[in-house]
Amino acid sequence: MTRQSEILRWLVSSRLALPLRHGRGFFVLRGLRVRLSDGTLMDALDWLQAEGFGAGVVLDGYSVAYTPPGGEYAEKLTFFEAQTVCDAPFTKPRPNPAAALLATLRGDSTP
Repeated sequence: MTRQSEILRWLVSSRLALPLRHGRGFFVLRGLRVRLSDGTLMDALDWLQAEGFGAGVVLDGYSVAYTPPGGEYAEKLTFFEAQTVCDAPFTKPRPNPAAALLATLRGDSTP
């Protein structure tokens, strides 16, 4: 088990993990503190970020998102339960030459 997995396993049942309203994950706010085993006190968010938790991390059934300070919501790391994949009986879409030509004529960077 990796160190991040161990931390996540502990975090899920800790007082730091505040449940999401819809119940499919949790978040950790800036300002909550942890005392590490060597006695070091740290802001929980600083500690988790130093341990490599940040936007885009997918680990043990969770996908992590970061909300920066200064916006509508408080600064936090949110751990969403990872969405399952639904298999579709289709292949990858083929490029549409007409749409690409039209985008080029309009000066769009992507069709």
